[in-house]
Amino acid sequence: MGILTLGFILFVGFAPAADLPLLFSSDFENGRADGWRPNVPGHWQVVDLDGSKVLALTAPGEQGMVRAPTSWAVAEKCDVGTFDFTGRLRSEVDPANLRRDLCVFFHFLDPTHFYYVHFSASSDDAHNIIGLVNGADRVKINLEPPGKSVFRLTDKNWHTFKVTYDAATGRIAAYLDDLAEPILTAVDRTFSHGLAGVGSFDDTGFFDDLSLRGTKQD
Repeated sequence: MGILTLGFILFVGFAPAADLPLLFSSDFENGRADGWRPNVPGHWQVVDLDGSKVLALTAPGEQGMVRAPTSWAVAEKCDVGTFDFTGRLRSEVDPANLRRDLCVFFHFLDPTHFYYVHFSASSDDAHNIIGLVNGADRVKINLEPPGKSVFRLTDKNWHTFKVTYDAATGRIAAYLDDLAEPILTAVDRTFSHGLAGVGSFDDTGFFDDLSLRGTKQD
């Protein structure tokens, strides 16, 4: 099944039950990023910031075979279907750049097959979206029209995120700061499972307190 292309749909937000098994939790306080697989190891390191150790994406990536995010680190042993992925993120890019971004990845199968949430400082058909990369250039799949999604990555402060997926319905919801009301929603079943992770389309930033609950695939 592919992208849902209805002109309008009433989206009922999905929040997985709190009793979903905890698959991992990373605060990086041991100074290591155990269990994380980055696409370019030299672009990622654990650093001290704001009195804590955090995972830093220190350099932007380069575009590959398809137009898609260029930097990611995925939790390599957590292949999930239904999930609830939470954490904190902070952009390092000048707030004057309205296309600044940080991304959350899910159902990651390989570098050209995955979903991602693109948190940005502006909204259009490529920024502040839920994107699908399916062997070709990324496409926007969220239900909010271009330019109409709520964007909040407008500063260099820490922001709390949550991304959820319901395997039974294909419902996707992404939250930033307000964890009760999603800013991006979609319904898609192209990929039913995969890895979760963090990164960016072409910027740098920081991540911390990452936690994944979900149903692990065999």
